[in-house]
This record gives sequence, structure tokens and C-alpha cells, in this order.
Amino acid sequence: MKSMMLKWYAKGQGALGNEKGAQAIEWIALAGVVIAVFGAVIAYFDSDPTLVGESIGDTLSNIIKKLDGN
Repeated sequence: MKSMMLKWYAKGQGALGNEKGAQAIEWIALAGVVIAVFGAVIAYFDSDPTLVGESIGDTLSNIIKKLDGN
């Protein structure tokens, strides 16, 4: 296990050493954050999936009303 982690660490350090590798790691991290947020939303609305659509619709309606000045 320790040798595997050391190999991953060495690969990660090599990837961070150049611009292309660092950018790839940033995109992977961003994807991980997006997946975590979607997972949290799904877990929160797990009891009734229709609440997700209603909640998004209500939020968008409120934003549009504020933009219109109502």
C-alpha cells in the first residue's frame, strides 16, 4: 500500500511540474466538486425527487421577478 501511494505521489508531482498536467488535475478536481455537489443535492431531495424541479423552478422564478423589478 505504501509503495502504491509513493508511486501516485511521484506521478502527481510530475504532473504538477508542467502546465498541462497541472491543468488536467485542476479539471479533475473541479469535476469532483461538481459530482459532490450533485450528490449532496440528490441526497437532500431523496425522499421526493419532484422537489428538485420545484425548487429550481421557484428559484429561477424569483430571480426573474427580481430582474423585472417586481
